[in-house]
Amino acid sequence: AFILIMFSFILGNKRVERLRKRPKETSSKAKTMQKPFSKEPVKVLSISVIADGYNYYIGAVNEFNYLTAQNAGLRYVERGGH
Repeated sequence: AFILIMFSFILGNKRVERLRKRPKETSSKAKTMQKPFSKEPVKVLSISVIADGYNYYIGAVNEFNYLTAQNAGLRYVERGGH
């Protein structure tokens, strides 16, 4: 939470335009998102730079974690006092 507050102060209220898809009508967020989307399935929305960074670039972190978890037993370990 502290990092998020610091980024908010540093970046201010910078926004970026992104093409977003409307959630399915059965989704828990469907009622909240009705107003911005109305009847359109996709729409360009203005979102904060912080949310954009998290939403669009977190995939690289997840991929790294996945790959390191898969190869945990394959690391080269040298033992001894050579």
